Amino acid sequence: MSDRKLEESFTSLEGCMNEDIEKVMTTEVIHDFKNILTGILGNLALAKDWSNEEDRAYPFIEAAERVTKHANQLALQLLASARGDEQILQDMGVSRVIRNSVELMVSGSGCRNDVKIHPDLRMIVGDETRVAQVLNNLLQNAVQAMPDKGTITVRASNVTVTNESKFNIKPGNYVRISIQDEGTGIPEELLTKIFKMHFTTKKDGSGIGLASCYYIIRNHHGTIHVESDVGKGSIFTILLPAIDKSDPEAVVQDVELHTPTGSILVMDDERMVQQTIGDMLNHFGFHVDFASDGKTALESYKRAKERGNPYRAVIMDLTIPGGMGGMEAIKHLVSIDPSVKAIVSSGHTNDPVMQQCDMYGFSASIRKPYNLLELKKVLSDTMN
Repeated sequence: MSDRKLEESFTSLEGCMNEDIEKVMTTEVIHDFKNILTGILGNLALAKDWSNEEDRAYPFIEAAERVTKHANQLALQLLASARGDEQILQDMGVSRVIRNSVELMVSGSGCRNDVKIHPDLRMIVGDETRVAQVLNNLLQNAVQAMPDKGTITVRASNVTVTNESKFNIKPGNYVRISIQDEGTGIPEELLTKIFKMHFTTKKDGSGIGLASCYYIIRNHHGTIHVESDVGKGSIFTILLPAIDKSDPEAVVQDVELHTPTGSILVMDDERMVQQTIGDMLNHFGFHVDFASDGKTALESYKRAKERGNPYRAVIMDLTIPGGMGGMEAIKHLVSIDPSVKAIVSSGHTNDPVMQQCDMYGFSASIRKPYNLLELKKVLSDTMN
């Protein structure tokens, strides 16, 4: 090989290595950022729970919650950008994504929202970050289309597409999501252009929002369709292939923690996260012990079991830089106590362990950042 070709090979290899390093660094920065958001969101949840709607501070706490959740969505989008065109597809329910997007994009805008999700809604195979990106874009457009405010109507249901359907898509079972506004509407001559890259009618628009929505939905083997009447509003309809599984979060249920007493062990290397989770668990009535890595957690669990006062549950961070994380620790923990109630926690929501935690020995998973209600639900599901 000539010196020139050898140099070109090294340059190409260096470029690939730099790209991989940038992806790893982006992932780690976002992991740290999500730990910070966990601390913020947890403390806001506690402040909100100790307040009432008549307090002057209450709307500011709600506004801070929305901003924090928006920051989390931006972190997910940055992570998706770092992955480039790579999609991480897994079984997922869309109901939680819909509710989160509505809360994020509509709450605080002055617009009303009317959300109805069918209780028997099916799941899909999708990339949750990308699907959320689509819903956020469509809801943001709906808000912007109504300068005089109004109601945004969101519906999610199961639908069977036949050959006679108006949708240009393969027949089969789909989840249909519709977002309807009462805004200015879209002229008929523009309906065929709105999904084209760089087409926009906004003065400061980039023309990539709806184009990216179209691209993401098509990559999920679905379709997106728009109908509009000028002066009356628009309705965007998304169809995504359904699988034969029910979305467990389609119906929102109030959860109750029976006998919230005893001790819970929290394993996390971030003191701020430890403190926040500890405060939340204390709020429920639990005593809390902490461990900074898997080795310490195992020692604490053994001692508690030997004293005849075992932990009711263990919340374990999936990854501990430079130490034993939840992935390795759970193997030892199950051998110590086959009936252990272990909950894995992480900001890496696409990690296989988070998606199929029971296959790795965990009883449940919870995604960072989370609030009081989410923590309460996972504890209820695990311990009740």
